[in-house]
Amino acid sequence: MLKKYQINNEIYKQMGDEWYVSDNYVALLRAEARARNPWVSKKINELVKNENISVLDVGCGGGLLANELANMNYNVTGVDIHPEVLNVGKKYDKTGTVKYQYADAHALPFPDANFDVVCILDVLEHVDNYIQVLNECVRCLKKGGYIFYHTFNRNIFSFLFVIKGMEIFVKNTPKNLHVHHLFIKPKEIRNILMELNCNLKEIKGLNPKIFSKEFMKLIFKGEIDDKFEFKLTNSLISGYIGYAEKLN
Repeated sequence: MLKKYQINNEIYKQMGDEWYVSDNYVALLRAEARARNPWVSKKINELVKNENISVLDVGCGGGLLANELANMNYNVTGVDIHPEVLNVGKKYDKTGTVKYQYADAHALPFPDANFDVVCILDVLEHVDNYIQVLNECVRCLKKGGYIFYHTFNRNIFSFLFVIKGMEIFVKNTPKNLHVHHLFIKPKEIRNILMELNCNLKEIKGLNPKIFSKEFMKLIFKGEIDDKFEFKLTNSLISGYIGYAEKLN
C-alpha cells in the first residue's frame, strides 16, 4: 500500500510571476492550459446560449483559465484560498473584469443556482473532501448549467508518471506537489455527479505529447519548453477532463 502523504498546497502562494514565466514544473500548468482552455471555451460557446455567460472558476490559482475566459467576454468570477495567487490573477487580467475573491471550495460563498458554468480544473486532487467540493460546485450551478472538471486517475501509471516522473525529471519540483491517494478514478466522479443529478456529457484524456523534442528536453534537461504540448486523447489512464450538465 502506498504511504499517504499530506499534499503541499502552500507552494502556490510562492509562485508569483512563475504562473506566467518559468521553465520548471509551473510551466506544465501553462502547457495544460493551452490544451484545455480552448476546449472548455469552445464547449461553453456551443452549449450556453445566454448573452451574458456567468462562469465560476473554483481554485483559479493565478488565473490561467479565468483570464482567458474573460477575454471571451464571459462574466468570470475566480476564487482561491490564497490571496497571493488572486493578486497574480488580477495582475495578468488584461480585461480588468474578472472578479477575484477569497473562497474555500468546500463552502462557496454564492447563492444556489447562480452560475451558467462552474470550472474546477486541477483542483479536486488538492482538496480534503472532493465530494463536498463537487456538491458545492453543483449547488452554485443553474439548472441546465455545466460543470467542467480536470483531475488525475488513481492507478500505478499515474503514480509513476505524474508523481515520481515529475520529481525525477522536472527541475525544482517540490515534494508532494501531488499525492496519489487524492487522485480520483473517472468512475468515482461519474457516480458522484450522477448522485448530484448531473448528466456526464463528455470525458477526454489530457496527456503530454511524448513523441516530441520538447518532451525529450524535459527528460534530459529537466526544463519545460514554451512549445511543450498536451493533447486530448481517448485514454483516461493519467489526466482527464470532462463536463456534465445539471439536470435540476
